Amino acid sequence: MHSDSVSSRRRRRIWRIGDAEFDEAAWMLRIAGQTVPLEAKPLEVLHELLLRAGEVVTKDELLDAVWSGVTVVEGSLPTAISKMRKALGKSREHVIETVPRVGYRLVGPVAVETVETPLAPRFAFEPGDTVPGRAQWQLERALGDAGTADVWSAKHIKTNERRVFKFADAPDRLRSLKREAALSRLMFAGLGPAAPAPALLEWNFDASPYFLEYAYGGHDLIAWAAEAGGLAAIPIERRLAVAAMIARAVASVHDLGVLHKDLKPANILIADSDGGPVVKLADFGSGRLLDGASLHAFRITDPGSLDTALGENEPRSGTYAYQAPELVGDAMPTVKSDVYALGLILFQLASGDFAAALAPGWESKLADPLLREDISLASDGVPERRIASASELADRIERIDARRAEAALAAEQAQWLAEHKRIDERRRARLPWVRAAVASMAIGLIASSSLAVYAWTQRNHAIAAQGQADAGYDFIAQDVLGSPDPAKSSAGETVLEAIKRASLSIDQRFAASPAVAARLHLSVARAFAQRSDLDAARGEFAKADQWFVKAGEGDSEDAVLGRIETIHLEATSGQPDRLAEAGKMIERERKRLGERAERGKIGFSLAQSEGAYGYMTDLAVAERAFGNAVKIGEAAGSGVAPAQLLKARSSRVLTLMRLGRVAEAEPLARAIVAESVRLRGAQHPDTMVTRQHWLTSLSMLGRYKEVLDGSAPLIAAMQMQLGPAHRLTLAMHSTRFESFSALGRYDEAAREAKSVWDGAAAQGGPASHQALVGQIDYAASLCQTARRAEGMAIAQKALGSVRGAFGSAYPLTHAIAYYTAECLIANRRYPEARELLESVDAKKVTELTGQLNFSAMLHLAQAESALGMGDRKQAEGLLSATLKDVGVSGDAQTTRRAQALRRRLSTGK
Repeated sequence: MHSDSVSSRRRRRIWRIGDAEFDEAAWMLRIAGQTVPLEAKPLEVLHELLLRAGEVVTKDELLDAVWSGVTVVEGSLPTAISKMRKALGKSREHVIETVPRVGYRLVGPVAVETVETPLAPRFAFEPGDTVPGRAQWQLERALGDAGTADVWSAKHIKTNERRVFKFADAPDRLRSLKREAALSRLMFAGLGPAAPAPALLEWNFDASPYFLEYAYGGHDLIAWAAEAGGLAAIPIERRLAVAAMIARAVASVHDLGVLHKDLKPANILIADSDGGPVVKLADFGSGRLLDGASLHAFRITDPGSLDTALGENEPRSGTYAYQAPELVGDAMPTVKSDVYALGLILFQLASGDFAAALAPGWESKLADPLLREDISLASDGVPERRIASASELADRIERIDARRAEAALAAEQAQWLAEHKRIDERRRARLPWVRAAVASMAIGLIASSSLAVYAWTQRNHAIAAQGQADAGYDFIAQDVLGSPDPAKSSAGETVLEAIKRASLSIDQRFAASPAVAARLHLSVARAFAQRSDLDAARGEFAKADQWFVKAGEGDSEDAVLGRIETIHLEATSGQPDRLAEAGKMIERERKRLGERAERGKIGFSLAQSEGAYGYMTDLAVAERAFGNAVKIGEAAGSGVAPAQLLKARSSRVLTLMRLGRVAEAEPLARAIVAESVRLRGAQHPDTMVTRQHWLTSLSMLGRYKEVLDGSAPLIAAMQMQLGPAHRLTLAMHSTRFESFSALGRYDEAAREAKSVWDGAAAQGGPASHQALVGQIDYAASLCQTARRAEGMAIAQKALGSVRGAFGSAYPLTHAIAYYTAECLIANRRYPEARELLESVDAKKVTELTGQLNFSAMLHLAQAESALGMGDRKQAEGLLSATLKDVGVSGDAQTTRRAQALRRRLSTGK
């Protein structure tokens, strides 16, 4: 296979200004063909001006680019400019124009020529040499397939510990090292020790040869296969397992907004560990960020070459053979560019040949049609048809055995249906002359056994089911996919809009098939519910119920489950009138179902909905209901899928947290995450939810830094897969708000809360439960900053809204009253604060938030308001109650605040 890459063929840019030329690859200035000696810094400044020829480049921009992260004396930049003008000579020094108090500009015509030339080794290193600047490390051998000898393995002279060093010899290559270092730091900041890359241990950006020093990450994929006797000698199951791990590794960095851009076997490492093989990705020198805000979030300096806009001469991908077709033109690299490379790597692993290419007829090398399908979809030449993400590809590979079983079962069922269709056709052909005989046998038929009737009914049901499936397929193919107006804001929204339009035709098209119409409306309702389009989902659930009744299936399992899902929708909507209706619907459904409400899928689903309702109204009810759901689901023959049972367990964990039993909940939440990863994969939306619950438990235990580190990549993935306004994405913002607040980072906390407020208000209305939570959290954060007056006004509006929507007895009303009082205290409006605090029911707020220290928080706020009004005696009494309560809860933040109040009381200030 051709392995020509941007690392094995260097793109030399030669810039010309008259008879002066700057060779980027050699990093030298020539005048009239003669090399002019010039120091590195002036050359770097010249390079920056050439990159933006004709534009004014500010002093700050030049300092950031050339002296990044270094404090320099005031004259460093003017000195470099002076040396550069001197090197250019008097007849050319005018091309560098000084723009007073702003910066500098390169004037005059600038030409650039790009030349690709093979690269010779850049360094004269030999095995056994010591690493420059690292005398205790000894070079072993050059790594990689580029032939440039700039990546070496090394071992410690005394301990024999292994490391990998990546060298650069000139500032243009130094930029690549800095980019790679920034991406490495971002991955470990966002993913922690689980980051799928070797750990970056040290770097040298000060003097040539520059280098990065990495922990040893294992053999590359090619060496791994060679050590096992060749790729084909490794069992196919093991090769596919490695392919899935590679896709998962790529998915995790994509979740952080990082593109690799040079995926190939030589850049994939495998190391053995106690838990089995571990895959790591190497060489992010060509990498890119999809969103530069990620660096800011983790306080990592941008080296200036990680933005999404590529220069016209910058390589758009790494190794040519693994490059997505669209990158040959002017297309920007995307997640799907990396997916293309993964498709080729999967093909090579599956076929047992790293030299294999996706040439015409490649399918003949693989017997498995599912693998052929996966590879074809991952490596499709048209990006829009390509598998959407590395996570999806990993899911497909990991489920290959289950998919084979499903395909075999489907084929068997299709064969059975085809055979019975032929039998049915022959029966109908004989029908005219059989009728007389049937009539004469009527009495015998009536008297035949119920078992025979049951068998015949089941057979007809199977054929009917096939008919329903065909009808459903026609609906999707013609009404949904064939619907007009195919272009909307995003792929996900296009499908939803198409479904919404197509659903209007269900009633007319399937008027003669009410069972089909009912199930189509039910499927559409579930799709809308999943995307939090509550009004659309309600309408479809109602239509499904009507059509089930018309079909005579009002009490069928599908019909009942549809009604119960409606209950769950209303219970979790956050809308007060809908919540009350959910309670009434539960009572009606229990009476209607009788014993069916206590077993199987129906009993499980109803218990789940009762738990969701109790979660908003009565936590004791919620714990019993979720516990009952788990019990029903674990019973033999329940028919409840393991993934659904996991959801019930997760809901119970959330309830335990709300009840303040966090120490009990955290290990359960952690175990659920591990089980969800095993069942559904790390990037599955349901796994994201379980991880969110676990992070919430860590937040409640005060492990805030872990929460922030773990939630950054998670929230990025949730925004991508679920949408920024999905209730679960918003809940993750709420968890981050709690952690930022606890760490005193109130501006960041306010941003998280504002996201919740805006998103929930758009989904469920400004008076919905989640929107009001976001509003008061936002206000509370502002009240801890200089914007406290603005925060108080927002809090007061939230209090008015919650009272109007839910009433004075609702737990959230009491929580919002407390935080509004805190804002009043921050604004020194003590009498209003004290009056409001007297109305707060501590028990209700504790049940709502799970904060066992809330009584202490309430007493402390009352003490502060009393002192503000000059009532020292009452303040001292309330402070004593605070210290007693906080001693029980062990809350450090409230303890610090109480001690500060005690000092004020003792000093009389």
